[in-house]
Amino acid sequence: MTTPTRALPRGIRNHNPLNIRLNQANRWQGRIAPERNTDGAFEQFGGPVWGLRAGAVLIIAHYDRRGADTIRKLVSIWAPESENDTDAYTAFVARESGFGADQKLDFHRAEHLRPVLIAMIRMENGQQPYTDAQIDAALVRAGVLPPGRPLSQSRTVRGGQAAATGTLGAAAIEAAQETFGPAQDALVGIAPYLDAAKWALLLVTLIGIGVMLWARIDDRRRGLR
Repeated sequence: MTTPTRALPRGIRNHNPLNIRLNQANRWQGRIAPERNTDGAFEQFGGPVWGLRAGAVLIIAHYDRRGADTIRKLVSIWAPESENDTDAYTAFVARESGFGADQKLDFHRAEHLRPVLIAMIRMENGQQPYTDAQIDAALVRAGVLPPGRPLSQSRTVRGGQAAATGTLGAAAIEAAQETFGPAQDALVGIAPYLDAAKWALLLVTLIGIGVMLWARIDDRRRGLR
């Protein structure tokens, strides 16, 4: 049975699971334009992956710019004591993620970012409804590759690499996905047997990474977050 939309937590309804506040100055990728935002206080996104991506990007930004290299430091920024029970939030995220509250983390690493992101989703919404594929795609769009998955074997990563070119438009994204994905699938099958296929697989994978990195640079140039 499908859960009625109105019964879902606010963050899930808004496709904004970390409840990022509405700010017209923040040109988030995939956001619902402020004039069409029906919430009024929090950002709304066109789909779950865009909201997950925004949450990941903001965690990384706090790490880079404000020194939030532990769960305690991150939560003190994200959920300040003036509005939240910060200690309870910190304890929950630490317990759910498996990291110590004061353990040094690097949020450019998926093995650190992913568990904390998932724990914060649970804290903010009382549930974590997203699939591994959605979370992986969001991490890739945020410029972080999922751990333990060779690029050549992960369709989610391939799709994320192509989709990271969000400023190019949907047609370009689809074309890139259709080009890189099948090419890598075919090469993976024959790479163990042909040296030439191994080099071709490496080339296609590097192209995919190049597209992702170029997209991140282009996003910054255009003022997109």
